[in-house]
Amino acid sequence: MAKLRPNFGWQLRGQLHLLTGFIAGFVCAFMLLLHIYDVRDGGSSGISMSLETQLHLRLAPARVLCMVLTCPEYVELYARHVHATWGRRCGKLVFVSSESYEPLGVVQVVDAEGGSYHDLWNKTREGFRHVWQQYGEQFDWFLKADDDTYVIMENLHHMLSAYDANLPLYFGYQMSRYNVSYMSGGASYVLSREALRRFVTQAYDSDKICPGAKKMGIEDFYMGICLQNVGVHLIDSTRAMPDDNKPKFFPVDVENYLYNDNSSIPDWLREMSVSEVYTGNNCCSKYSIAFHYTKPERMYLYEFLVYHLRVYGQRYVEQLPRRWTISEVIEMFPLENNSDIQDLTQMPEKPDNF
Repeated sequence: MAKLRPNFGWQLRGQLHLLTGFIAGFVCAFMLLLHIYDVRDGGSSGISMSLETQLHLRLAPARVLCMVLTCPEYVELYARHVHATWGRRCGKLVFVSSESYEPLGVVQVVDAEGGSYHDLWNKTREGFRHVWQQYGEQFDWFLKADDDTYVIMENLHHMLSAYDANLPLYFGYQMSRYNVSYMSGGASYVLSREALRRFVTQAYDSDKICPGAKKMGIEDFYMGICLQNVGVHLIDSTRAMPDDNKPKFFPVDVENYLYNDNSSIPDWLREMSVSEVYTGNNCCSKYSIAFHYTKPERMYLYEFLVYHLRVYGQRYVEQLPRRWTISEVIEMFPLENNSDIQDLTQMPEKPDNF
């Protein structure tokens, strides 16, 4: 019997180790669930699994640089509120203007007299060249927005998680004029790293395929021409995610969409939009990303509603979209191959100041 005691001791020790391991595993799992379900006091969202948590658990978060256009008279009026709200969630926030302003990191990219609305194209053109030269290899995606646009960065990450930044891609609210497709500049748009590389290295210096610097340039229309001519795929946000056929970038105030009346949508928007425009609660994606014409006070309202307000008892099952393969992207979003714009000197129909 004496020989059995050591065996019994070893068995007891093994059971204790097993029990200890089980308890430790349970505690770790419980702490992870606390983090995922965000039940800590002061949590910012009632969503069952935050997008930020999923991105860390399932894939490396996309690196997004936000380039925001502003001008000297709007730095205090608008830009500083972007800096205080949604801009904090960018991987890098860069304001571009006609004058530098160190407190907000505003960078001068055009001459001092070139900061008005009439210089949007020049500012965008030079701003993209600046961010490519300074940060091109550090980021995957490059968002262009105005200083009166509000962006929900988590929803942008959600959409972009399905795509590869090494492909030449261009996302936004798709419009058309003069038989040319492009993304609305006011609603903001996103370029992949490869799309930006092609713009700067292939389109920027060629007036034949990309309009040069000029006043009164139609910024978003011009950008659409330049990117199509260097083989960039346009991806309308309405079709960017499976099982979600609603727009995610909005050229006008979201109020215009939510008011269920056709008169609330400007005629020009209906005429130029590639996708049908809806109003009422059916207007917009649940993962909407960007809203134009947002006044500063509205930015703080969005901050509260999106990140601080909870609806008791509501839980949402969050899931990242399936990642598209290269062949699927090419099939779903083929190149435009618009022969009318391949030589701008021969373009049959174009604006007066082209």
